[in-house]
Amino acid sequence: MFSATEDAGLEEIDGKSDERPIYLDGTTWEMFELFLEYTFGRAHAGQYTIEELSSFLHFCDMYQCSHTRKFVISRIQSSRFHFHPAQLVNLAVQYNTGAIFPFAFKRLVNTPITQLTAQHRELIGNDVFMTLVYVQAALEEHRCIVAAEEPKILMHTSDCQDPIGCNEDWHAIWWNGMARFLLDRRNPQPYREAIKCFKDLQFGRVSGGCKELMFKIIEQGTAFNHADQFVDEACNRLVEKLIFEPSSSA
Repeated sequence: MFSATEDAGLEEIDGKSDERPIYLDGTTWEMFELFLEYTFGRAHAGQYTIEELSSFLHFCDMYQCSHTRKFVISRIQSSRFHFHPAQLVNLAVQYNTGAIFPFAFKRLVNTPITQLTAQHRELIGNDVFMTLVYVQAALEEHRCIVAAEEPKILMHTSDCQDPIGCNEDWHAIWWNGMARFLLDRRNPQPYREAIKCFKDLQFGRVSGGCKELMFKIIEQGTAFNHADQFVDEACNRLVEKLIFEPSSSA
């Protein structure tokens, strides 16, 4: 084909030589190099940057490379701790990638608002930011309620010789222990970590049987699970509103 063009005296065709490359509008050299790395199995040195992954997703969407897109998403998921959650939220929304949104949003929920910069807020967008503020405020209120209202010992076990003292010490230890772990402004503990620390305390007049019974109730997580369910619901609503998953058959 190329020789026929030359024999006919026509203009040289793009792609025949390095001097006449094939131009793909909207595709950078870096994007195409990433595609070639994946397609031909060339090893990539080190971690992909967030800019490379973003370019790669853009390329996959532009040329409807569904299998390559799955590879890119798997790379994002395997290296997700290397990136700020705001960057991951931005990728998820910009490229309609619901698979990485829940992890990123839940990490944002655990990030104090004061640690988010103007750039982070711009990356996540107003919908996510406003939801984040509301969720964090609701979780803080729930945390305060859990800290202030210990689960009551409704029935003492047979080895409990001092039910009144047992109740008093359980209340005091909860407030001085569990509440402190949950509300410590310098190092607040997640619920499950707070429970682990709480177990190691001295329980005074609380009988062994009553203590075992109460920890069974606590570990069922009835009160604590409300927080997780609330975050899940907020996350799901954002996914429904902001992310349109492309067809997997493309």
